[in-house]
Amino acid sequence: MWQLGPLAFAAPWLLLALPALPLLWWLLRVSPPAPKTQAFPAIRLLRDLPPTEETPHRTPWWLLLLRILAAALLILGLARPVWQPQSGGGGSGPLLVVIDNGWAAAPDWPARTAAAAAALEAAGREGRRVALLPTAPPETGEPLAATAL
Repeated sequence: MWQLGPLAFAAPWLLLALPALPLLWWLLRVSPPAPKTQAFPAIRLLRDLPPTEETPHRTPWWLLLLRILAAALLILGLARPVWQPQSGGGGSGPLLVVIDNGWAAAPDWPARTAAAAAALEAAGREGRRVALLPTAPPETGEPLAATAL
């Protein structure tokens, strides 16, 4: 996690796309080449008709600015910003760790247990009381109960 004042980014490598915004600006300003003109005699009848709609030669500056701003905000959003991340547990009283131990937690179970273990170790170093509460009911049918550690 990369921290910049009170703002941190969980995926800071995505911020490397921000310097590519001038290239995006240049690509958005490029207009397609003019079409090749071909003489066709029947077109003479249509030359005197007034044009119903005109296409600008370039993209308006405000639309270009809006597109660049949207791309920058998309890049910043994908970098997963976090406002005022706390390195500690954020308290001094007893710690209750609630862990989802149901079947839906299986795909990322090692990450969950590692995070719970880190929280328990940090609380142990600070001398705080800790209780662990699983969310899945026991197979015996007993009600949920926290385990004091």
